[in-house]
Amino acid sequence: MAFYTSCGAAQEVTGSCHLLEIGKIKILIDCGMFQGQEGPMNFDEFPFNPEDINYLILTHAHIDHIGRVPLLVKKGFKNTIITTKSTFHISKLMLKNSAGILETKEDVLYTREDVDNAIKLFTSFLEPKETMLLEGDIKISFKDAGHILGSVSVKIEFIEDGVKKEIIFSGDIGQESRIISSPIEYWDKANYLFVESTYGSSIHDSIELSIQNFKDQIKQALNKKSVIIIPSFALERTQEILFLLKQMSENKELNDVSVYLDSPLAIDVTKAFLEFPELFSKEIETLIKKGENPFEFKELIKTYSKEESLNIVTQRQPKIIIAGSGMCEGGRVGYHIQKYASNPNNLILFVGFQVNHTIGRKISQKDKHIELHGKKIEVNAQISKISGFSSHADQKELISWIDKVKNIDCIYLVHGENNQLETLKNKIKTQLHDKVHVVKLKERIYL
Repeated sequence: MAFYTSCGAAQEVTGSCHLLEIGKIKILIDCGMFQGQEGPMNFDEFPFNPEDINYLILTHAHIDHIGRVPLLVKKGFKNTIITTKSTFHISKLMLKNSAGILETKEDVLYTREDVDNAIKLFTSFLEPKETMLLEGDIKISFKDAGHILGSVSVKIEFIEDGVKKEIIFSGDIGQESRIISSPIEYWDKANYLFVESTYGSSIHDSIELSIQNFKDQIKQALNKKSVIIIPSFALERTQEILFLLKQMSENKELNDVSVYLDSPLAIDVTKAFLEFPELFSKEIETLIKKGENPFEFKELIKTYSKEESLNIVTQRQPKIIIAGSGMCEGGRVGYHIQKYASNPNNLILFVGFQVNHTIGRKISQKDKHIELHGKKIEVNAQISKISGFSSHADQKELISWIDKVKNIDCIYLVHGENNQLETLKNKIKTQLHDKVHVVKLKERIYL
């Protein structure tokens, strides 16, 4: 018998963690960190014994999908972690950075030593279009999810009472058109789908329109001698922004204005990206293979040390500052917001999803007063959002992704806020399939 249990990202966006039990074999798909309002849930006990998990499959390296892996190991998990090679390399950077932040907290969830122990368990690698036999008749396959570099969706197949069953976990699904990523790969059939619903009620602006909007806003702000702060995720979004700014540089649209990449993690991740040219779009792959760095341009200044970061404030305006974290919950971006947010001439430009109750969500909703690092900040700067850069599929693309899968018995919706989940559920019922269910946390389902 096979059972599914939700251990995270149920009626919420963060904390992705899904337990699949096939007979005596226990497979965990992702083990992510809860963020924003759900952050305290990271300290809850896992709803299973970590020692009993036989395999952990990671769909990609975002912290809301890998952030509790060191905790899982700390609590007793000692078996195999399966993912792509690129996700492994990026996960090392993301988890070490996460531990460095957590070690500064009063209650330490895990340490860098726990990360080192977790890294030792990344012992089995599977790439898109490949299949791996786990044990008995259980096998897994990956396809490119088009979300970030190395991201995959997962199919798990097994035989129960002579009947073949197929289950797909979407991970996070990307848009059909992306800036630097390779395209999505689609599945043809499965009995059960577990599908992310981050933008289940939303339709993104086209990527072309979003790119033009981004460049126009940058040019307008630079013409006004503004300081432009871009809170950006170190993984994928920063590289996309760098690629677009490189285009502007080559078109002489930056006018030699300094662009500061003020994130050690983003600098390291960008280096790691260059090791996997085959995972990019054809345009980016061609550039890398020709020896050209798609993320470098003459105006770019990488500020790795704290001293270099603090020195940015002394440099002349206008200037562009790209810093993490993308939701303004940590990293160096908070310092820049403190310095520049009170000036109505400046621009804070959001280029990624903001989880509810995060500082980034508050600023993006144009709250005039926020608290940051224990200080009250008055936000008078211009606030703008580019929605079309999202690495998540919108409602139309989610419907298209699901529609390509045949033989579905039931669709299960995860990884979304309630309004997104309910809207997508109704859309699926209207257009595709009448058996669709919004998963609840700790819900156990027979498959």
